[in-house]
Amino acid sequence: MTPQLTTLRAAMLALFVLLSLQTIALPPGPKDDTPEKVSKVGEYQGYTQPEYKGFKYNSLYLTMRDSVKIATDVFLPKGLKDGEKVPTILYVTRYVRSLKAKWPFSWLKNPVLVVVAEEEVKYLTSHGYAVLIVDARGTGASSSRRTMEFSPEEVADGGEIVDWIINQPWSNGKVGTSGISYGATTAEQLLFNQHPAVKACIPRSGIFDLYNHLMFPGGVRQAQFIDIWGFTTMSLDQNNIGVFGKKAKRLIKGIQPVKGDKGRKQLKQNILVHKDNFDVYEGIYGVVCREDKHPEMLRSSNVYSNHYNYKRIANSGAGIYRIGGWYDGGLAKSLIEGFWNTPNTEKVLIGPWDHGPADNASPFSPTTKRDFDIYAEMLRYFDYHLKGIQNDVLNDDKFYYFTVGEEKWKSTNVWPPDYVQNQPLFLSANNTLVSQADEMQTGSNLYPINFEANTDSHSRWNSVTALYKNGPTKYINRKEASEKLLHYDFAPFEADVEMTGSPIAHLFVSANNKNADVFVYIEDVHPDGTVYMVTEGMLRGIHRKIGEDTDDYKQIGPYHSYSNEDMEYLTPDEVTEFAMDLLPISYQFKKGHRLRISIAGTDMLHFDIPKEDVATELTLHCSPQYPSRIVLPLAKGNL
Repeated sequence: MTPQLTTLRAAMLALFVLLSLQTIALPPGPKDDTPEKVSKVGEYQGYTQPEYKGFKYNSLYLTMRDSVKIATDVFLPKGLKDGEKVPTILYVTRYVRSLKAKWPFSWLKNPVLVVVAEEEVKYLTSHGYAVLIVDARGTGASSSRRTMEFSPEEVADGGEIVDWIINQPWSNGKVGTSGISYGATTAEQLLFNQHPAVKACIPRSGIFDLYNHLMFPGGVRQAQFIDIWGFTTMSLDQNNIGVFGKKAKRLIKGIQPVKGDKGRKQLKQNILVHKDNFDVYEGIYGVVCREDKHPEMLRSSNVYSNHYNYKRIANSGAGIYRIGGWYDGGLAKSLIEGFWNTPNTEKVLIGPWDHGPADNASPFSPTTKRDFDIYAEMLRYFDYHLKGIQNDVLNDDKFYYFTVGEEKWKSTNVWPPDYVQNQPLFLSANNTLVSQADEMQTGSNLYPINFEANTDSHSRWNSVTALYKNGPTKYINRKEASEKLLHYDFAPFEADVEMTGSPIAHLFVSANNKNADVFVYIEDVHPDGTVYMVTEGMLRGIHRKIGEDTDDYKQIGPYHSYSNEDMEYLTPDEVTEFAMDLLPISYQFKKGHRLRISIAGTDMLHFDIPKEDVATELTLHCSPQYPSRIVLPLAKGNL
């Protein structure tokens, strides 16, 4: 073999490795091997322009009203004719719009796309869409120091970028937006501007309520995630790609400079400024309640949370298609509360997936591979809103969901589905669950808190950021972990039982100190003793007060304000109610299986423990005076 061929072979092998770094990327979309349009959920094939077999790439700086320069990658359909106009899909990321490979790999691959996968860009451009990916101000190759996430300035930038798009000769004047996680949240925040050119939004794994759905579920700080996420973003801001592994360090040079930035002068200057970006983790322990201000951002999470701005989103006029999974951290709640509170949410798709959606996390699935084509769903929605293609996408039911265990897709126009009714199960002092209050054995159960209790490192919480994820999300057999917790079992089911919606726990608890958290798990106990997680919820004791929501915002479960005004420490040994919602799920228990309720005082791998006056014992009370119970959303006639 000649030296030239050896070099080429090595370069091609390195390219393969380089592409394997795209761990966030979704699988490629379907091949358009039929000219027919199919408009059923999950089956869309067809609208394509075969002459577009890739993309034309360019990069540039867009100058904002305050002179901040926003680094922008523009991808146009390959073969786009002069005078031809196409709609645009806009992505705004704080995770770097594109990377530059080291030579000679840059000769084979430039740019390197990760956050918005190259397959996704090619899929959209091959179907006649322009794609823009931009670095949010203070990140990537964009200028400015970053003082907070989701800033009002960042939101306003989106409106100016849309202005630029619709004035380009290739634009048809219509813009859609999408993204995953942070990018999904910025996609929805683009609607704050109520720009008439923005017609459609597809947030995937979006964050609707930053406090309750991500940072502080049930008021319990998800400090481990915040720490790792903060480390990830700080590393990216400083162009330290090596933290993502030896392969990245060996193959990736760093952030992609904008075309024309000679000697990477502008990029180097911007990265130097980014080294002074704020650290989200540094001040997070100063935040306990919703209105608490991060000491560096000087704003509370409410101000920049999508849920706080839901009326602006609703008044945008843009259609929304929300996509996510049951095992996506706490973000299944974002899908439902977003659906309830924004009437322009036309579609919801929720599968057995984790964050991304990336992996199939159903314990009944033989594979973790996601086999649903999300790109096709995105395409038919964008085709309808941005190209005017009458593909009947809005004639489907609004809410399309997957029932784990039954392993079946279903649809509804309302949530929860109208075939569901609430069924209470009462916790009994003999560690059983009973369906009637008068069957309950009166008494109490003491639980010495196991501070090492956790939900494993492959849980839904690990999936929410790349460096935190420990392989595919897959709940292992929890038999040993479950039996160390305080738990209550129902009798074996005499037939298959479906639970679809958000279970609500009402637990009467006393603790031996002023600070305590309560974690509640619903588990599926198989006849052979195997135990699998179904869903979970948690509540920090100081936030237990149940209030009356005076706003017209609709949320899941008992209303907790998480405010300083309602914060109240526990009185040691005094019985108090912990009322909380558990994460929504659609799950089928099989005949012969048992439903178990397990109770813990911590999840040490994912949530922090109060720093002072921490309870070491919980006592669960069961009596007519203290009717501890869990209310399950069951299919009618199941029990």
